[in-house]
Amino acid sequence: IHRVNECDIKRLRSIGIETLLLRTMKIADHVVFVSKWLSDYYNRKYKLNITSSAILNGVDRNTFFPKKSSLNQKVRLITHHWSNNWLKGFHIYNEIDKLLDTRDDIEFIYVGNYNTRYKPHNIKLLPPRSGRELSDIIRSCDIYITATQNEPGAMHYLEGLSCGLPVLYARGGGGAAEICNISGEEYTDIPSLLVKLEKVRNNYKEYVDKIPYEYLGKERCCREYYDIINAVI
Repeated sequence: IHRVNECDIKRLRSIGIETLLLRTMKIADHVVFVSKWLSDYYNRKYKLNITSSAILNGVDRNTFFPKKSSLNQKVRLITHHWSNNWLKGFHIYNEIDKLLDTRDDIEFIYVGNYNTRYKPHNIKLLPPRSGRELSDIIRSCDIYITATQNEPGAMHYLEGLSCGLPVLYARGGGGAAEICNISGEEYTDIPSLLVKLEKVRNNYKEYVDKIPYEYLGKERCCREYYDIINAVI
């Protein structure tokens, strides 16, 4: 069984990862992609003749559990990334930083390593966090935002959802749309982001109530792998 969570399109330049992954796919009994988007990408590009499934990652819900459903008076946006790769969404995060010069009703907290091409002035930067320390920070906020591009199947927006936050996600975000569209809104640029932000803020409880907490959990993820293992055996 081969789990695939990578592709070259997520990078600015190829590192040849797809060539290596394709070699393993051909000898595996079953291939698991971490999103339907990634499965479609490989099947469309290489016309694969393999047995495969798409299984979304799972979250530890004992750590990432919901917050109270009420909004802060000053709406707090949050995202977190370990990588500072430009394609994690810094084209949007930098524009939000500039926008905050004129908006006193919005805060933005960034947890993790920030891209060095731009030094933000208004975003509250926090160093990388993990576990309960991270989830406590997420729960102190209202809306999760991700601007990641061509992401096969990340954990950050799953953890945001599991903490009870609706998600604003960028078009072209790869696998993000498959789960974030249940309790979130897609945007394309800063003007559309502001429109969607107001929509979520004005209907906040409705979005929170749609979060599929059980589906986000690691138990569901493990069951799906377990079923494949039994089928292969």
